[in-house]
Amino acid sequence: MPDGNELIGRVGFGSGTMIAQGYGAVDEESARGAVDAAYTAGVRFFDTAHFYGSGRSEAIVGEMLEGRREEVRLCTKGGVRYSDPTNLLTLVCDSSYDALRRFMDESLTRLRTDQVDVYLLHQFDPALTPEQQMENLQRLKDEGLVRDVGFCNFGAEASRRALATGIPSAVEYSFSLLDHRYLTELSDAGARGGLRVTYGSYVHGLLSEDFLPDHEFEPEDWRGRSRREGRSGTSGNVFFAGDAFAANVAIAGRLRELAGSLGLSLAAFTLALTVREPYSDIALFGCRNASEVADGLSGLAVELDEEVLARVAEILSAADRPTENLLGR
Repeated sequence: MPDGNELIGRVGFGSGTMIAQGYGAVDEESARGAVDAAYTAGVRFFDTAHFYGSGRSEAIVGEMLEGRREEVRLCTKGGVRYSDPTNLLTLVCDSSYDALRRFMDESLTRLRTDQVDVYLLHQFDPALTPEQQMENLQRLKDEGLVRDVGFCNFGAEASRRALATGIPSAVEYSFSLLDHRYLTELSDAGARGGLRVTYGSYVHGLLSEDFLPDHEFEPEDWRGRSRREGRSGTSGNVFFAGDAFAANVAIAGRLRELAGSLGLSLAAFTLALTVREPYSDIALFGCRNASEVADGLSGLAVELDEEVLARVAEILSAADRPTENLLGR
């Protein structure tokens, strides 16, 4: 990675894939290597969450960044937990102040720090109003536990009301070459000067892995369940359910061919395109080992001329992008 590449500042390490439940088997030593490789390459924004891997993600990030804390920005998320950690369908929201304080204390311990740079509510808690949830975040900020607060995955109305309080200074939503569902929410946050973090750059592997239309996922992998059951909703399910999977695999194949002509992998090409989009300030990329980190970042050094961008636009014109905010409230 060349020194002085300004695009590295627009990339963040997303630790959901490396250790969170639902993506198959996890190798913690490889995950440690991924965090270290990202830091060594110049990545300085690291995103994790209280419930990723039931705390293991935060613990690994904290371990690998100890002694480097002043050089990085740490973002973590709270307000959700699994009532049964072995079952991804048992997610429970709780953004009450008492719950957030417990989440925060546990996160700080695992991250080996006394303050995080960005703290986000992971999902909207239907038991509280958006205003109440923002007030609970403000209390954490007033206590000096976090510099910036905000939210992820709020529905359109909840996002509007939360931003109107003037409290949140950061948001995080899914965004990718195939996912334009939350452009309004990202734009509204940006207009207020807030930090816009986006996840899902690789569309949960669709734009980084080499899938075939008949790919069989591991039994514990949520993407396979989405294919079998046609689950739709708030996260990546819509890209794997029904006919969407085969259509997206076909688009990925065309992008991979174009990437190859530039000497890039699909993952490197995807990240290079995504960080150039105007809808986010930090685009997260998820990696499970050091080689995936190096491969993904390699595309940032490549010039993408107008001809290449026009060919990308032509390929993506065939994409049936979901655009509606499907998040509740």
